[in-house]
Amino acid sequence: MAMLAGFGTASHLFQIGSAGSDALAQSKTESKSAESKGSKLILLGTQGGPGVTLTRSETASVLVVGGQLYLVDCGYDTLRALVQAGLSYNDLSNVFLTHLHNDHTSDVAALLSHKWTSGRAQATTVHGPFGTAALVDGAMAFFKADTEIRVVDEGRTVRPESLFHGHDIAVSGPTEVFRDERVTVKAVENTHFPERAKKRMPYRSIGYRFDMADRSVVFSGDTAYSSGVVALAQNADVFVCEAMDAALHKQMENAAKEAIAKNTESIARHVLETHSSTDDVGRMAAEAKVKSVVLNHLIAGGGSNRTLESVEAGLIASVRKYFSGQVIVGRDQMKI
Repeated sequence: MAMLAGFGTASHLFQIGSAGSDALAQSKTESKSAESKGSKLILLGTQGGPGVTLTRSETASVLVVGGQLYLVDCGYDTLRALVQAGLSYNDLSNVFLTHLHNDHTSDVAALLSHKWTSGRAQATTVHGPFGTAALVDGAMAFFKADTEIRVVDEGRTVRPESLFHGHDIAVSGPTEVFRDERVTVKAVENTHFPERAKKRMPYRSIGYRFDMADRSVVFSGDTAYSSGVVALAQNADVFVCEAMDAALHKQMENAAKEAIAKNTESIARHVLETHSSTDDVGRMAAEAKVKSVVLNHLIAGGGSNRTLESVEAGLIASVRKYFSGQVIVGRDQMKI
């Protein structure tokens, strides 16, 4: 299958014609029934997999709680998406990464460098699984030349190293990893990396739960069906979960057969075994007894003859085979 030349190509399957593109690029859709006055969830990027498109940005979401911002993932275009949402990236002091694939981290260096250049940056901690602290160090190394130039010719005295820090999180079952006066954050390891891969590398993938005064919001991160995520999401108000069209998931089974038979790795096997079909989403949501599901990191089969609305209806119908609550298909800049 041509789409398996790269995972990014698979993500482009959600581009479904000019009408759909227009709706995605400037979506005014908001879930009024799920919106809360106390906290606001904004989907900044809802694309599944790496790739640059004109319709969806790479994965990122932000929670606004009492005027404070909490960013979850930071894929390409996050910086611009924050500005589009009317938010100041200088107000960010905590970023939470689910894992270190580039479609979840590509704008970290841009975010930190622009915060520093503004001269108004708050101290910022980037939380995430093993490798996050090294990623933050690497981001500052990326803009080291810019730092040195501006120290010399602009008289700057504040060093990025005094503002920006990485925090590696090691979790298995649901564990509290952050708390302030507005939110309590728990994390759990999910199943984005198979056991055979974990034996060969120290990197992990996690999901997050944010408990606030008015509600709880859970982010699955990229994951296959995960009992850990089910435990983390118990009775949550909003479950933001990645979603892959069930029919496309079935197609991946054929594409991955050779790699599975030979016990080798391939992009098709990765997509098949480490991402959630809409059936998986429905099962996890039902078992966790969540109130609402928001589909995110979208990988959906489609073509130029399908409308955005028809694709979304298909995704919702698949989830509802298992889950009877509210199901929302995420769009960039959607507020919940």
